[in-house]
Amino acid sequence: LFGALFLFNLNESMPKFVMEGTLAYKYQLYFNALFFPAQAILLSIGFIYKPQLLRLSSIWANPRKRRRFDLIIVAVMALIVVITGACAAFMAGPGIPIMSFMYGLNFERYRTLALLMVVAGVTAAIDFIYAIITVLRHAGDVTKIYLICFAVSVVLPVILINLLGLLGAVVSYLAIMALLLVLLIIEYAHIRQRIERDRNPYGA
Repeated sequence: LFGALFLFNLNESMPKFVMEGTLAYKYQLYFNALFFPAQAILLSIGFIYKPQLLRLSSIWANPRKRRRFDLIIVAVMALIVVITGACAAFMAGPGIPIMSFMYGLNFERYRTLALLMVVAGVTAAIDFIYAIITVLRHAGDVTKIYLICFAVSVVLPVILINLLGLLGAVVSYLAIMALLLVLLIIEYAHIRQRIERDRNPYGA
């Protein structure tokens, strides 16, 4: 559990580590400001599902309630998409002028980057899927996934940031998070298959 969370934070921070030695310090400010909407999505979803984790564990413990468990997962993932869409619409409208006013900087030229970073709000889905895998008591199974993403995060930001600057930092962050999400979903599907096979080994 500790190893997976440590690697996740390392993967998430790697583009900023690379920026530290490659780009001027002001780009750290731009990156952190652009990251705020994605962080807001993560916090919003966390406030919704984290208080329900004990309840989710109870539901999962009852094999007759597995369909209800799956519906909750689908509902939360749909909610992440809705909140991300609403955040993207806000950033496409008044969000950029408000951000420029708050930071005293002109973010208008970074409008596309702001929208890409909102899409990177998939970190909320990553956090949720990992919590679900933990509820299933298979948290250790995802360590290899974080190691794979760590290997990518060591190489990809170096290449893209040196080529594209701040755009490279945003794109590399989005790519790493998207890869991690896809691998986590695949691993979750495999875990569920193994659990169902162990529970019903003869297909009865």
